[in-house]
Amino acid sequence: MPPLIAGVTMSVRKWGEGFGGWIGGFPWVAGPISFFIAMENGPIFAASTIPSALMGSIGTTFFALIYSVVAPRLSWLPSVLISYVAFFIVALASLGRTPSLPFAIGLNVLVLSGVLYIFPKPKGKAEYRKHPVYDIPLRMFVATLFVVLLTQLSDKLGPTWSGILTPFPIMTSTLAVFTHSQQGPQAAARILYGLLLAGYGFVVFLLGVWWIVPKMSIGLAYGILAIVTMTVNALMIKLVR
Repeated sequence: MPPLIAGVTMSVRKWGEGFGGWIGGFPWVAGPISFFIAMENGPIFAASTIPSALMGSIGTTFFALIYSVVAPRLSWLPSVLISYVAFFIVALASLGRTPSLPFAIGLNVLVLSGVLYIFPKPKGKAEYRKHPVYDIPLRMFVATLFVVLLTQLSDKLGPTWSGILTPFPIMTSTLAVFTHSQQGPQAAARILYGLLLAGYGFVVFLLGVWWIVPKMSIGLAYGILAIVTMTVNALMIKLVR
């Protein structure tokens, strides 16, 4: 996890917020969480979390939208707290209503497409500031702490909450908060838009966990899903560009 956070951060600095955010939108966090859930609780348990995970993915989409709306008016702390509230509103609304897989996939694609269409267009340039020496180590620590907590709690939370929290916006909030505090709200909006562009690949990843993880070795299944997700995201970025 720590090298992934560092790598995504460096990609943002090298290629800009939009493209770097798209790279950050790959399932770098949800993938390891799902993988360790499968290793610790079995592939059937991991597959059973997917309908709820798809609803959690909708919560992450709303997290990005709300953050981009409130960030120009607020500092990073109230922005991220309000956005977390949006995520958990969706999570709580879906409790006790485990959807069918086709419905959850269709709703994901519909919500994601709608949010991308209405997403606020960033205005102005990023406010580039010198990055503190502790910047990357702190990002690595925060994101890794979230991953450890979620994977350790999975057997206590059960498949519904484990699924909802699998797409919890760990990478999303880490990149948004640090970018907002260092480069301003417009840069944060650009990085969030890039993250959302990778959302279609994330839906494909979750569908793959439900479909192939119970049918083959866990390592091979997640290896195949990594390749498929990268391919879908590459097609999306080419289409958008």
